[in-house]
Amino acid sequence: MSRLQKKKTSVEKKKHKGAVSEDVSGGSAASVSAPKPAAPAAPPKAKLEKAGGESSAGDGNVFNRAAEFIREVKVELKKVTWPTRKQTTGTTIVVILFVFVVAAFLGLFDYSLSKLVQVVLT
Repeated sequence: MSRLQKKKTSVEKKKHKGAVSEDVSGGSAASVSAPKPAAPAAPPKAKLEKAGGESSAGDGNVFNRAAEFIREVKVELKKVTWPTRKQTTGTTIVVILFVFVVAAFLGLFDYSLSKLVQVVLT
């Protein structure tokens, strides 16, 4: 997904849900209270390219697409909330301590099982 998609508003979501429920109901034309809206016509290819949409033929230079990808990455990275140095240090210490605790537990468990096997075999 190389293009950013516009979020649907709640009105558009309700319209979409209503259209789906009418299609699923399978009732006759007399039972449907409102007529179905006509499907919007597809915009011409030139408008798609201006609006930022890709054409179905996959036109575009590899370098242009790569440059556009880098621009989009920069935009997304500006939205990231980066942790402070204090938060990073604190979580790193917690992870290291947790690794030592699990290593000690597994070491003791392995040692006790090996002693149990020695007792059973002897």
